[in-house]
Amino acid sequence: MDWKISLLYIIPAVFVLILVFPIFVEVRVSYNPLYNRGVLALFVFKIKVFYFIVSFHGKYIELENEKETKRQELEFSSPQFAVLEEFGRQIKDKTRLKHLFVYYNIGTGDAMSSAMLCGLINQALTQTFLFLKSRKPTASFCVYDTVSYNKVTCEVAGRMAISISFFDVVYSLILSVILTKRKS
Repeated sequence: MDWKISLLYIIPAVFVLILVFPIFVEVRVSYNPLYNRGVLALFVFKIKVFYFIVSFHGKYIELENEKETKRQELEFSSPQFAVLEEFGRQIKDKTRLKHLFVYYNIGTGDAMSSAMLCGLINQALTQTFLFLKSRKPTASFCVYDTVSYNKVTCEVAGRMAISISFFDVVYSLILSVILTKRKS
């Protein structure tokens, strides 16, 4: 009799732990403005959730799936984009930033202007990281830069690891849908 009662308490306890236990999420983004192509990937517990090839076209974003050649267009003025924007606002304070790495390879074809441009970008990133470090003191920030002195190139990538609870994700998603419907 006592064994069955204790199992009845364990099932809700496990469910509550799943809701509250933090999920480790990694977002990887890369973009090359010279070719207008980029990659957006999301990993949860090191398992790939999605991987999109991204390109920008005026008033919309084109997403191409890795496995299928199916293309999807997401307009900036669409209701889906409004929900994503509100979701980002809702989830911003609930996430705990673990690390943020920025990688870039820039070259203008001229060695001096390439070095000056990369120095300017490094300074801007350092100032941004100092601001973020004051808000998130336990997070790690790093810049990996490469200067291509004799060729024209522009590649930017980033990797961010965050942790968030499943409950916060679901709550923020529901709240963002409700707020977006109320605004329109």
